[in-house]
Amino acid sequence: MLKKILLLSTLFTLGFLNQALAKEKPLIVLDGQEALNNQKVCWYENKRYTEGAYIAVGDIRLICTAKQPNFSNSDLAWLRLNANGEIIYPKQPKTIHVN
Repeated sequence: MLKKILLLSTLFTLGFLNQALAKEKPLIVLDGQEALNNQKVCWYENKRYTEGAYIAVGDIRLICTAKQPNFSNSDLAWLRLNANGEIIYPKQPKTIHVN
């Protein structure tokens, strides 16, 4: 009896895995330590892009560049390019100064 239960559970598990793997996209595994040790990058569609990379998404052109151009250690982000190829930086929030 135990052998039948084990056999049925194994067959059920294999059938379930086969169904799940047939419908799902391939699993992409990122090594966290590699990401921490590696240089800063921008990601798009599970691909890494280094600073200065250009991509087009529909009619929008993007460049992988520093979020904060005034800081040398700024994180990278995808920023839009205008018609002249100049980077459009996001507007900085207004700050309140207290004396």
